[in-house]
Amino acid sequence: MVTDDELRQIMPNCAAAKRADYLPYIQQAMQEFQITSYLREAAFLAQLAHESGELRYMEEIASGAAYEGRKDLGNTQPGDGKRYKGRGPIQLTGRANYKKYGDLLGLDLIDDPTIAATKEVGFRIAGQFWSLNGLNALADQQDFRQITKRINGGYNGLDDRTKYYNRAKQVLNKDDAVDGAAPAVVDAATPAAPPPPLVAGQAPAYPGTVLRQGSKGPDVQTMQQRLVDLGYAIGVDGNFGPGTRAAVVDFQGKNGLTNDGSCGPATWAALWV
Repeated sequence: MVTDDELRQIMPNCAAAKRADYLPYIQQAMQEFQITSYLREAAFLAQLAHESGELRYMEEIASGAAYEGRKDLGNTQPGDGKRYKGRGPIQLTGRANYKKYGDLLGLDLIDDPTIAATKEVGFRIAGQFWSLNGLNALADQQDFRQITKRINGGYNGLDDRTKYYNRAKQVLNKDDAVDGAAPAVVDAATPAAPPPPLVAGQAPAYPGTVLRQGSKGPDVQTMQQRLVDLGYAIGVDGNFGPGTRAAVVDFQGKNGLTNDGSCGPATWAALWV
């Protein structure tokens, strides 16, 4: 996964404070949407660097008035052009796209479109776009030109994008897995060991590390089983996927916790209160 030093070398004009602020959300989006290999990371970060001006811009500078009445963007109501202007590191534009990506991510981007420009949401939209348009497969094939066309609709800025791509390939760790999200191969005859039984009324010891989407293992399985006990319809497979994250977010929201979808010490303790 990309580090702060790697991001600094890829985007040298991005301020250190902004890198520190954005990096966790970039990492989370890359993990969520399986942008987890050397080639995928390089292509994704190169496109983000060009599209956002090295993370300078999370919102289109223009007012968006030029999009007014653009039925191809779903802008059918007065004011839609400005309301649904380009936002995020890969700019989301138009009512139809705000509706589409809001539905995919479980967010109300129609009534609250400005959150598309936030770090918490903008990088997830970029990751969802990347996944939905098959860009991981193109990155694996090193077809950077076709990635550019799917993002841009053409080849605008291809030289600049390629500059960042070549830089990223020089900087990033080439030992990253081909697909960090791929499940481990397990002998079908040997089922995964269940988590150890708990003493009634006793919370298990906190695992010592934050569990988040992409985490795997018996601690995740223990957490999932507790969520099932609390009424959440999720699998208990030891794999912290989108369904588990959604359950954690819901649980956190109902219990006055920061609903970031990660299970840290406070969330872990609350599960067994």
